[in-house]
Amino acid sequence: MKMLLLKILSLAMVSNLVLAADENVIEKQLQEIGTIPNEEVVVVQRKFTRKKWRHEFSPVGFGGVPFGTYRRTLLGSASYTLHANDWLGLELFNFSYNKNFFSSFLDDINANASGGPEIYLDYQKLLYFMTAGFQLTPFYGKVSTFSRWLAYVEPYFSAGFGLAKTETNAYLAAYPGIGLRAFFTEWFSMRLEFRDYIYSEKKRDGNSELRNNYAVSVALSFWLPKMPR
Repeated sequence: MKMLLLKILSLAMVSNLVLAADENVIEKQLQEIGTIPNEEVVVVQRKFTRKKWRHEFSPVGFGGVPFGTYRRTLLGSASYTLHANDWLGLELFNFSYNKNFFSSFLDDINANASGGPEIYLDYQKLLYFMTAGFQLTPFYGKVSTFSRWLAYVEPYFSAGFGLAKTETNAYLAAYPGIGLRAFFTEWFSMRLEFRDYIYSEKKRDGNSELRNNYAVSVALSFWLPKMPR
């Protein structure tokens, strides 16, 4: 019986010591928190902004189709997107004007050819893309830089159809794409996007060839109406 009482007393003493230690740790943490200046405390809200029935105007965009060995293309773009809710956006208009640059890759090969047939590629100059489509935003998140600055970001998927105009013809084009949007304020954001403009181009010999134009662009966007304070 005495042994049982001793064990109970020992367990009670150990429990009191543990509770006291926990209280000391908690008190120390509270003291440390109390010494943090208010300007260093950042409150992260659940949702930064709402997109339901808001208009996203992207009047300034720059990019290009940089992956071609023979033809490289720079583009300037403008677009308008109506967001039905936080996850679905309708890109009603996207226009990109293209400037082409042809490298000397084939010229160098032909110049060094020893009596063989010369190589030529039948590439048409791109003038512009004009498309419409939709955007799906499955989730959003927040990124902290140097524990001081928060960026509100959201990846999205896009797809659509439209027109690809070259120097000689106009073609029905389609595109899949992925992008990342970063909000700086509730009315101003930036988006980085990758698209593949696909169309079947008719060559000068009468045959057709599938063209993939892998375009990368960065655009600045303005949102209306502004969110109520």
